[in-house]
Amino acid sequence: MITPELAVVLMFAAVLVGVASGFPVAFVFGGLGVLFGIITWGPQQILYLLPIRSYGVLSEYIFACVPLFVFMGCMIERAGIAERAYEIMHQWFGPVKGGLAIATVVICTLFAATTGIIGASVVTMGLLALPAMVKRNYNKPLATGCVCAGGTLGIIIPPSIMLIIYAPMAGVSVARMLFAAIIPGLLLAGLYIVYILIACLIKPEWGPALSKEERPKIHLLSMLREGLIGLFPFIFLVLAVLGTIFFGLAAPTEAAAMGALGAVLLTFLYGKLNLKNLQETVFSTLKISTMVIFVALGANLFTGTFLGLGGGDVIGEFMKGLGFSPWGIFLLVLTIVFLLGMMMDWIGIIFLIVPIFGPLLASLGFDPLWAGTVICVLLQTSFLTPPFAFSIFYLKGIAPPGVTLGDIYKGVIPFVLLQIFGTALVLAYKPLALWLPSMILK
Repeated sequence: MITPELAVVLMFAAVLVGVASGFPVAFVFGGLGVLFGIITWGPQQILYLLPIRSYGVLSEYIFACVPLFVFMGCMIERAGIAERAYEIMHQWFGPVKGGLAIATVVICTLFAATTGIIGASVVTMGLLALPAMVKRNYNKPLATGCVCAGGTLGIIIPPSIMLIIYAPMAGVSVARMLFAAIIPGLLLAGLYIVYILIACLIKPEWGPALSKEERPKIHLLSMLREGLIGLFPFIFLVLAVLGTIFFGLAAPTEAAAMGALGAVLLTFLYGKLNLKNLQETVFSTLKISTMVIFVALGANLFTGTFLGLGGGDVIGEFMKGLGFSPWGIFLLVLTIVFLLGMMMDWIGIIFLIVPIFGPLLASLGFDPLWAGTVICVLLQTSFLTPPFAFSIFYLKGIAPPGVTLGDIYKGVIPFVLLQIFGTALVLAYKPLALWLPSMILK
């Protein structure tokens, strides 16, 4: 019989070895859950546990949001609205030092509000913005850093798949979770822009402004009109999703369906709705949604076995026995999340930590909505911290010649520090996460 203490050590060690060896996270979690279940309870009991745990995941109504939001993001990627919007932001911010980098962050923020797919955001903005900045002799680390960091905003700015998955696991309303993340997400975007402005003020050669010859020779009102036309798709989708939730017209799942329908309509209006794009969108949606569900099933089996062996109680007692204050324990949990982000995707981290640390933080008196928002803001760093920095490798795959992996690594360091600083602000000032949902969803 495995003792709870031994189970904690063996199961976590096995997870780290499995993930480091390159096995898919879903199979690592699921395989270890079944293996330790058989060792502890025997094959008959684990065969009884398997369908119960699996049904619990698959019957979660809110997971119907996932394929709908993924479909919306994939369809919008093919609609070409980012290209039009970037041209407009290029005109608006180009005359400012670092203006192209600022325009990149602004478009990434708008793109984040229509798709939570990080790979699509980074690749799209990498193809649009990075060549333009390199051509104008922007500092390569600054250019690559703003694309990588801006592309990750989709994981925290609603409608974010991460927030939708996190909320039911933590026992909080999905709608409240979505609205809680709006201000922190915009705060991060603001921090990125301030950093770019300061960096280019100190070192003007890092972000040269457009020359007078390159600046658009059109009237201010014409620029504003073009801006409204270019930004209309983003405004339309935000209203279709968050607007319907805000006005009480739809639940999150229904709002996701509205967003998917709106994405199809916009793609049609932009003349990009054809059989090829529709097939690619459906295939991408199926692939991403299947990945999420398989990770959910595997992680559910793992945590079910882990908690059944008493692992949750062991970790809770261990942390409380360290003599730390509740805040010290929360900071320790955040440190663990940050370190896990260097080795695992956010999906695996959420399904691993929430069932284990969620009850512990709640027992210490922390608001689950606020604590969840803090954790989700910090999880952005998982896309930028080596060795498994997915955004870095997404960008390197499509970067222009002359942009090295070293440039990208150097570029993301300031933005990782800004993400940690942003997390600290949300940690120190709770209204950043709690004010908006308390005002809107009373």
